[in-house]
Amino acid sequence: MADTTKTTAGQRANVVAFGAAEREIRKLREQQSRDPLPFIPRGNDVHAGHWQPDLYGMPKDPGCESPVEPIGYEGDLYYFIDSRGQFRALKAEKLNQVGIQDLFSATPNYPKFIHPRYSKPVFAKDGKTIVKESEIVSFEADDIKEMLFLACSRKGFFSPENRMRGRGSWTFKSGNLVYHAGDCLWKCERGRFVEMATGVHEGNLYPHLSPLPAPWTEELTAEDNPARALLAGFRKSKWLRPDVDPVLLLGWIGGAYLGGALDWRPSALLLGDKGTGKSTLQNTLKVLFGDALFHSSDSTAAGIYQAMGHDSRAVALDEMEPGMDARKASNIADLMRSSASGAIGRRGSSDGTANAYQMRSAFLFSAINNPLHTAADLSRVAVLRMLPFDKDSERPEPINAETAGPKVLAQMMRAWGDNGQGFRDQYERFAEALKQGGHDKRGQDTYGTLLACAAMLLGDELASELDVKVGPEEERWWTEHLSVENLPETEDATPNYRQCLNRILTTTVRDWRNSGYNTIGQVIRALRTTDDDGATIPEEARMDRDKARQEIDIAGFGLLNVREVVAPVIRKAAKNGINIKMEAALQKYGLPEAGWVLAVPNKSVKVSRHLEGSDWHAGGWNDALRQCPVPGVMIGNSEINRVWISGAQERCTLIVLDRYHLAPEK
Repeated sequence: MADTTKTTAGQRANVVAFGAAEREIRKLREQQSRDPLPFIPRGNDVHAGHWQPDLYGMPKDPGCESPVEPIGYEGDLYYFIDSRGQFRALKAEKLNQVGIQDLFSATPNYPKFIHPRYSKPVFAKDGKTIVKESEIVSFEADDIKEMLFLACSRKGFFSPENRMRGRGSWTFKSGNLVYHAGDCLWKCERGRFVEMATGVHEGNLYPHLSPLPAPWTEELTAEDNPARALLAGFRKSKWLRPDVDPVLLLGWIGGAYLGGALDWRPSALLLGDKGTGKSTLQNTLKVLFGDALFHSSDSTAAGIYQAMGHDSRAVALDEMEPGMDARKASNIADLMRSSASGAIGRRGSSDGTANAYQMRSAFLFSAINNPLHTAADLSRVAVLRMLPFDKDSERPEPINAETAGPKVLAQMMRAWGDNGQGFRDQYERFAEALKQGGHDKRGQDTYGTLLACAAMLLGDELASELDVKVGPEEERWWTEHLSVENLPETEDATPNYRQCLNRILTTTVRDWRNSGYNTIGQVIRALRTTDDDGATIPEEARMDRDKARQEIDIAGFGLLNVREVVAPVIRKAAKNGINIKMEAALQKYGLPEAGWVLAVPNKSVKVSRHLEGSDWHAGGWNDALRQCPVPGVMIGNSEINRVWISGAQERCTLIVLDRYHLAPEK
C-alpha cells in the first residue's frame, strides 16, 4: 500500500503555486478593504477630518494610517512611498490637486477622508429647510499639501543614493538576509519563509517594483535540490579543469542570488571557442534566473547600470570580445570592479551634474578571447575555460523553468543562517585553505566566496553524493587544486608596475631615425655581456655603450651604470672634504656592484608621448613603477635621482634592470 504521508515533488509544487495565488488574492482584498467611502468612519469610529496627528503630523489613529508614506526631502525634492508602494520624488509644484490624486491613486477615498471638502447644503424655497445635507465631494488640496510638506521636513534629509535597495538580496542590520522580490520582501526565520511589505525598513527604502520569482516556501530535500540537475548539466560540458570549473560556476549562481548581501561579489568568465557550449550555459542561466538576471549580448556600462537601477540582481553578458570598442569594454570592466566591492561610481550628465550609481551585482561574461587583462580585473574573476564538445557528447537536460530558480533562492536563504553565520562559517574555512595555497586576501575573497556559495547550495548530503569536495574537512582539497601556482587566472595577471615598464621597453621609439633597433628593450638587450646560457658575448657583437646612451636619450630616458648613479654624491662629498668609497656609496643606496640602470623621468612630454594609448599616457607612470614590492628594483631616493636627459636634469625613477628581470612576475 502506498505511503500517503509523503508528498511528491509535484504536490509540493502545487502547494507553492496555490500559496502564491492565495497571497495575491489576499492583497487585492486588503486593498479594497482599506479604502472605504470617505463618509464611513474608520478605525475606532474616527470620522472624516477628525483624526489625531502623530509627531510628523500624519494620522496616527488605528485604522486611519496613511497609504502614502512621506520619507524625507533632498534639495527641492520631496520623497514618498505612494499608495501603490512605489518610490516617488516630487517637486513642490507637483503636489497640486492632480499630483495628490496621483499619490493616492490606489486609495482615492483617503484624501477625502483626512481633509474633506464639503458641498454646500441644498435649501428649500423657503431658504430654511435643508432638502440635501452637505456631503464630501473632494479634498482640500492645500491642507494635504501642507501635511505632506511638514511630514517630509520632520522626517529629515533623505538621499536615495545610499538608502535605496532595489530587487535582489540584502541584509538587515542584524546580518539576516532579506530578499526584495519587487512586490514584497522575504526573510527566512528558522527555516520558514515570512513575507513582508515593501517600504522603509531600518532606514533603507525597499520600493515597490515589478515582481521577481519568490523563494520556494515548501520543504526542500536533497532529492529536490536543483543543484543536482545544474551540476549534472555543467559536467556534461568539457572543461579545462573538470573537477573545479563546474563547482565554481555553481558557486557563482549561488553568489549571484545573494548579491547585495555579500561583502564581496566575485565574477566569472566563460572562455572558449565556438562550439564549446557557452551560449547553452548562458541560456540555462536565463531560464534559471528569469527576471532576476540582466542578460545582454550587446550593452554598455551606462546601459547596464541604468537598466539595473538600484537592483542587486545578477548580470550576464554574452559575446564580450576584445574586438569590441576598447572604451566600451573598459567601462564595463570598471563597472564590474566597482560592483564587486559595492563602491560608488559617478558619471557626468548633460546638465553638468554628477550622477552617482552603486551596483552590488555578480557579473558573468562569456567570450572566445579573454577581454580582461589587468591584474585588478583578473583578481575579481574566476576564468572557466571550456573545450569543444565531442561529436557524441551528451547534451545537458533542460531545467524546470518554473521551480529551479525559486528553489535555488530558497536553498541559499536557508543556508545563509542567522545573522549570516552560515555563510561566514563556510567562507572562513575555504579562505584559510586558499591562504595555504598562496592566495592573498583578494584571492581568498573571490574563490572563498564561490566555494562557500557552492557548499551552501549543495548542502553536505548532496555534495557527498555527487563527490564534490566542499563538505566538512574537505576544504584542504582546494588548497592544492586552486593554488596560485596552478591557477590559469593568474598567468596573465601581470602587476601594474610590470605592465608599465613592459610598455616602456617594448613600445617603438618614433624619434629614432636610421636605427637598427625599434625599442628601448632591444637596445638594453644588445648591451649584454653574456648570453642566456652564460657564455661571454664578444665585444664586437655588443652595441656600443655611447651609442646606446645616445639612442635612449633621444627617446627621453636615461641609461647609466650603477657607479654613475652614485658618482655625483661622491664628488659632492669630496668638495666638503669627505671621502666616500664607491662600494660604501653603492651599499648606502641599495645598489648592486655592477649593472645598468634605466632612468625614467617622473614628468616628461616625451615619456607621455612614448606611452600614448596606455593607462599611463596622462601621467602617473612613476607611481605605477614604484608599486614594485621588491626592494632595490625601483629607486626614487632624491639624493641620487637627478639625471641629465636631453640636456636637462630630471627627477627620475631609477630601475635596476638586472633586479627587475629577477623580480617575481605575479
